[in-house]
Amino acid sequence: KSGANERLNRCFRRLLTCLPVLLLALSSASARTITLKPEAVDAFAALSESHPRSGWAAQQIDPSLHVSNPPIGGAGTSYLVRYSFDQIPKGNRITHAEWVIPAGPAATSTVTVWRVLGEWGIGVCHQFRMVHPKRLEWSVPGARGRSVDRATRPTGSGKFGPGALQVTVNVTQDVELWHGGAAPNRGWLLTFDSPCILISPTHAGRQAWQLRITYEPE
Repeated sequence: KSGANERLNRCFRRLLTCLPVLLLALSSASARTITLKPEAVDAFAALSESHPRSGWAAQQIDPSLHVSNPPIGGAGTSYLVRYSFDQIPKGNRITHAEWVIPAGPAATSTVTVWRVLGEWGIGVCHQFRMVHPKRLEWSVPGARGRSVDRATRPTGSGKFGPGALQVTVNVTQDVELWHGGAAPNRGWLLTFDSPCILISPTHAGRQAWQLRITYEPE
């Protein structure tokens, strides 16, 4: 009887040793990664300091003409981008998320990603965060007001350059906040330290823009 108990104890100890590995394997097996393309973007706008009342002033052709494609970032031009996360089923938690931001071949700018705090909507532009149903201004034009218009610290950043035509930013914490309901989803603000031509998410760059999200059951 004593020998049988000892064998049972040894088996139990082995089971306890293997349990973390089994749990990790089960967790990995239930995790799923999806890639959101620009079709999941439900709001996009340009904030142009030189054309402060236009939300589509993405490129300046001459002093009187701006066009929407391709989007050119710079010290005076930034972009608002918001994704819908409806493809992620309820009852799941976010374990990892990374955003791939593509640029043109001559890009050398540093792009910085900020979580937007201020509500924005119809008519959004450099001066206003919305004009309907009522006109509301950013606390600082261009959504530059830290802790009011955008988060105090950036989510992340990266530099374009030769051999680096895309930047990948870890956005796990932001997506987790939005999907879990801890903060309203108002998207991201992209800012640049120098002129930078982006691959347009609405034209040729539809496949290049990717938001990869891994989630698993809570």
